[in-house]
Amino acid sequence: MLPQTTRTQWLFRSALAVLVAVLSLWVIAAAISAAAVSTSGVAAHIRDESLVSGAGTNFPNCRFGVGGGVVGYDVASLNAGWYMDWSTQISPARPNGIEYAQLVRFQPVLGGYSFTPSTATLLSIISANPGSIWLVGNEPDSPWQNNLVSQDYARAYHQVYNLIKQSDPSARIGVASIVEPTPVRLQYLNAFVTAYQQMYGGLPPADFWSIHSYILREIDFSDPQACQSGQICSEPPYSVWGAYIPTGLTATRGILYTMWQMFSQAIFQQRLLDFRTWMSQWGYRDTPLYITELGELFPYPPDISGDPYVDENGVPITEGRVAAFMTGTFNILTSLTDTSVGYPADANRLVQRWIWYSVSDGTFGGALFDPTSHTRRPLGNAFAAYTSAISPSVDLLAVRVVANPATISDTGQLQTTTLKATISNIGNVSIEQPITVAFYSGWPPTGTLIGSSSITLGLGGCATMAQVSMTWPNLGSGAHPMYMTVDPGNTINEASKSNNTVTGVALIATQRVFLALIFNKGSP
Repeated sequence: MLPQTTRTQWLFRSALAVLVAVLSLWVIAAAISAAAVSTSGVAAHIRDESLVSGAGTNFPNCRFGVGGGVVGYDVASLNAGWYMDWSTQISPARPNGIEYAQLVRFQPVLGGYSFTPSTATLLSIISANPGSIWLVGNEPDSPWQNNLVSQDYARAYHQVYNLIKQSDPSARIGVASIVEPTPVRLQYLNAFVTAYQQMYGGLPPADFWSIHSYILREIDFSDPQACQSGQICSEPPYSVWGAYIPTGLTATRGILYTMWQMFSQAIFQQRLLDFRTWMSQWGYRDTPLYITELGELFPYPPDISGDPYVDENGVPITEGRVAAFMTGTFNILTSLTDTSVGYPADANRLVQRWIWYSVSDGTFGGALFDPTSHTRRPLGNAFAAYTSAISPSVDLLAVRVVANPATISDTGQLQTTTLKATISNIGNVSIEQPITVAFYSGWPPTGTLIGSSSITLGLGGCATMAQVSMTWPNLGSGAHPMYMTVDPGNTINEASKSNNTVTGVALIATQRVFLALIFNKGSP
């Protein structure tokens, strides 16, 4: 997101002021309904999470987060499980056990880029915060933020990713969030990935991908039909406001979203599917997706004086309207799945974690707390009511079990393969007790135990994964079915036991077929 000194320039250029003057002549209509869009068809609702302890208790729900400083604000009442303030800290505040996401910032310089903090400071922060979430940059596509062409961002990402990972292999590192998942910004990411491949010989490594998910128009003042500063605009569609055009692209226009569309839950939902499809096409389906900024950026009373802004349909932008949008997007984020592009380790949910903007920034819409009194605003009450209705839960998922190698050539001798199991916790809090993983030959539930192993260090929520391996000896020729069960003794109080088993097959092959391989080196 933008530092406060540049945010007003970014969103409220003079063309926007003209736009609002024109829109204010329209008649104010009825308030928008708070009903969420349906997630039928491509999406399905995940089962309700069973109680681990009572709903309404303050607990750090790893799926819900907030953007901004948290010191002096009762973020515990929001059940927020993580936050970011677009910086790095050696000793970040962690009220109620909330997790802090570190962020390295970039600036364009002649011939490339520089980053903040310095290397020495960064190394000390990494050392003091092992296992942290790290964002490598913030909106590199935005001319008002990191403002890097895709090739420079590829170099920047490579340098900082390796700097962090070599110092702390347990660090969780993600590509910087683009402003919004639109076609013109996917062009920027395509150029970034392609440049990275050309320079370093492979896809950018990432423990997660991240996006911002505002709905903002994309047009540059260089567009031949753009409304210039001070010009009376015929609106829609050519006022210049919103996200502008990604740095380095020759386009002058992307999607010209309107003010009404900023609140469209259908657009919000479709773009999540679009981005997950993009991830899958590039080979990142097995990678989590985080939204590190979500919200609505037009301020409203009491943060502005006088009448609120109104959209092109004459509907005012109010805190109640933003609350309806917020809870509607939460409904989508907590329930939307897709069996084709969703994250398998999270029961095919599209998004694993998200951050609402903001804790208290009254410059834009979406503040949960009053920045002066630090008391919760009505929007913060709506956030707290939503999260308080969710119970803390753990839910072990048997993601997959495979034989490695999957196929062994039959030599007439008994063979040994290695079974590899992947499990995750798709609940919203960590599991602290040891977790047993058992391997069986045959088909469930009547197989024969091969062996078992334990995960003793606990397992975080929000689809945090763990892997367990075990050898399987004395295999003759043919297909050997097997399965893995997590928590076979049912000792952990889970949201569901129906997802604790997954099957696989090991093959000792008596014949081989050789097929030609065709490689496509192009982008998706």
